[in-house]
Amino acid sequence: MIDDAAQQLGVSSSKLSNALKKALSDRVDAAVAAGRITKAEGDALKQRINSGDFPLFAGPHRGFGHEGFGGLDTAAAYLGVTEAQLHTELAGGKTLAQVAQAHGKSVSGLVGALVADAKKHLDAAVAAGRLTKAQEDDMLNGLRDRITARVNSARPDGDDHFGAPPDGFRHFGRPAA
Repeated sequence: MIDDAAQQLGVSSSKLSNALKKALSDRVDAAVAAGRITKAEGDALKQRINSGDFPLFAGPHRGFGHEGFGGLDTAAAYLGVTEAQLHTELAGGKTLAQVAQAHGKSVSGLVGALVADAKKHLDAAVAAGRLTKAQEDDMLNGLRDRITARVNSARPDGDDHFGAPPDGFRHFGRPAA
């Protein structure tokens, strides 16, 4: 993806990659300065950015705000359809709730599957030391409501995946939207 974007911009891949790393590091610094993350968390993030150990762009099934929790793979598995079939139905303007109902599945069951998948990934992040238990608890606070809202709403731009927060960071300690 970097090579393609660099080519379209008429710059080298390394120049684009370095600019993106700098922009991400600047955002980490801003998050530390604003108190949204600790200096230790910021240092760890910057170390990952500089090592290349970070997802520069989330793939088409990433989401719910942090490191790709949940997504269309989980929804497709619950619904008994392929991801391609689910993409097609969502691209046609249906919500996940409408797709679930059309396939004879409950919306609450779909929400439950997505919440369970997110919790599984959060538990793994805590076990791996990427999150603290307190951060996990903060992220889980209101998660079912946020997922329910996503399942019941159509993406206005036809985008059929769940995206990360617009500014790229989960805001610990700030009430969830």
